[in-house]
Amino acid sequence: MYDAPLGLCFMLKLEPQIPASGAASNVALATFLHLLRPTSLQEQRAQRAYRSEVQQIASRLQGIFEDWLALREVESDNAVLANAAAVNRWELMRLARTAEHLEAPRSWAGVHRDVHNAVLGSARACQLLANGYRVHKSVVVCDGQALLVESVGEINGLVEQLQLRA
Repeated sequence: MYDAPLGLCFMLKLEPQIPASGAASNVALATFLHLLRPTSLQEQRAQRAYRSEVQQIASRLQGIFEDWLALREVESDNAVLANAAAVNRWELMRLARTAEHLEAPRSWAGVHRDVHNAVLGSARACQLLANGYRVHKSVVVCDGQALLVESVGEINGLVEQLQLRA
């Protein structure tokens, strides 16, 4: 006997093959249903704790940024600015180590990587600022300042993203 959807498989008593697209749609459906599943109490606690830690990191980073802007407004000595940027870099590297060792909820692994990268970007910006002020290279100073502004904006955006996930 011949059945068109099953092809010759029915006649030869072979098992029909499931198309690859069916398997992919099952995975997509399972992923979607997983997103609808309510989060456990343990996961909610982990998310709150992680969100609080990231907010502290972001506020410290914002404070360093604001202090830097205030110093740059009043200080004209490149050596003082270079030293201040180097101290900020040192503190930001400590903050990056703190961010690296945070226990992020499994569902927030991507956000955790972005938080860590934003803090590292801020430290790199301060390194550029320190080097630029030491060697009197305005291009390097501008690059460092732009990277610092971008990194602070990125971490603030990540904090907002975490707030929306609450």
